[in-house]
Amino acid sequence: MPQFQAMPKLSPRWYMMLPIALATSLSCGAFHPGLPAESPHFVISAETSLVDVPVRVALAGLRAGSTVSISTRMAIDGSHTLQSEALFVADGDGMIDLSRTAPLRGSYHGVDAMGLFVTMQLHTARSSSPVTNPWAPPAPFAMDLEARMDSTVFARATLIRRFVASSVERRDVTEGGVIAHLYLPKHDAGVRLPLVITLTGSEGGFDDMRAGMLASHGFATLAVAYFNAPKLPDELFEIPIETIERAVIWAKKQSMIDGARIGIIGASKGAELALVSASLMPDIHAVVAIAVTDVIAQGIDRNGRSRATSSWTWRGAPLAFLKQVPPPEFNAQFTQHGPPYRLRILHEASRRDTASLNAAKIHVEQIRGPVLLISGEDDQLGPSGLSGDAIVERMLRSPSAFTAEHIVYPGAGHQILLPYLPTPPRNAGQFWSMGGTDEGYAKADVDSWSRVLAFFGKALTR
Repeated sequence: MPQFQAMPKLSPRWYMMLPIALATSLSCGAFHPGLPAESPHFVISAETSLVDVPVRVALAGLRAGSTVSISTRMAIDGSHTLQSEALFVADGDGMIDLSRTAPLRGSYHGVDAMGLFVTMQLHTARSSSPVTNPWAPPAPFAMDLEARMDSTVFARATLIRRFVASSVERRDVTEGGVIAHLYLPKHDAGVRLPLVITLTGSEGGFDDMRAGMLASHGFATLAVAYFNAPKLPDELFEIPIETIERAVIWAKKQSMIDGARIGIIGASKGAELALVSASLMPDIHAVVAIAVTDVIAQGIDRNGRSRATSSWTWRGAPLAFLKQVPPPEFNAQFTQHGPPYRLRILHEASRRDTASLNAAKIHVEQIRGPVLLISGEDDQLGPSGLSGDAIVERMLRSPSAFTAEHIVYPGAGHQILLPYLPTPPRNAGQFWSMGGTDEGYAKADVDSWSRVLAFFGKALTR
């Protein structure tokens, strides 16, 4: 099981040594008898930061022992917000340092510098429609902080969280049969960068989230759309694998790309496509697959409904797929209770058809580079833990296969994302259960992302 490191303890005066990004008080209008004469204020390590960078937040200028509520809020639209709140007691220096102080009560427990960030809950004001994606990368998002004593708000601050560094250049690619977003980190002239292709899951479109973040860490990235984008199919049925082949061919022609150092990353259906593509294309030399499958599955429409058609084609022919065999307990869900429903039941039952299972296996032993597999132990959308183990076993049995590592995170479900993003929306309002707990996702997000960066750094370095 992966080990998680606690944030280092800081001196009570740490904020004196940090660049003060925001120190906003409301001394003009806010008054409370428990507040000192000097204006209490937030002291924050960075006003603007990448989403995978932890932010140190403190509240200074309080009376020692005073009880203060600190909350975060993120507006999604006119009807939905993400919010969290916790109650703290100021220390002897009149400070509340979230990296050192555990809340008395609130949306999280224990010392956690980013606890208020990752435990934001979905609040609906005027609409019951679900919100499954509260951010829209590569656009940044704002998080508002408030400090309150009883009903008096006495300090505010705003943080900007970015999915891509300001030094990264973004270009649209619509040539050579490729529909993609290219992200280029700042680099010296003549330097050829390693490239990582990023793929979305069953939502389609562009994975700008991981593309922007990987580019912010020095990789050229290509967020390739394979459906649900202009000039591409609307639904995920019989998508040509040549979509990725064309992207590889295009990338190798670019002067800033090192065609010998190309990797690929995908989650869910994108993980399936990443593995299939790498098994067919020797120019892909590193693969990260999140919420993985070891077999080709049936295609699905925009509403998540499937039919007996392959997800993919290669050279004009549909690839063999695992035929779905719904067991009674899967169908019973729809009459016994409302959503979310466990799709994993269907996938596990379908794997009992060994003939269909064997025909649909992805030929991972043909991948020409190392493979990193990431799964949540409580993935309720599919048996990703079982699938990942099967991939590792097949690659170990093949004398020509490269290395494969499978990391399974306890308490995490299907939607392992970037570090420090709010975790509750991943299960809110879903038709299919994603599985996982807030705490499990928070740990998996942080640890898995560090492993992804280290993996590509090693696999794509000369």
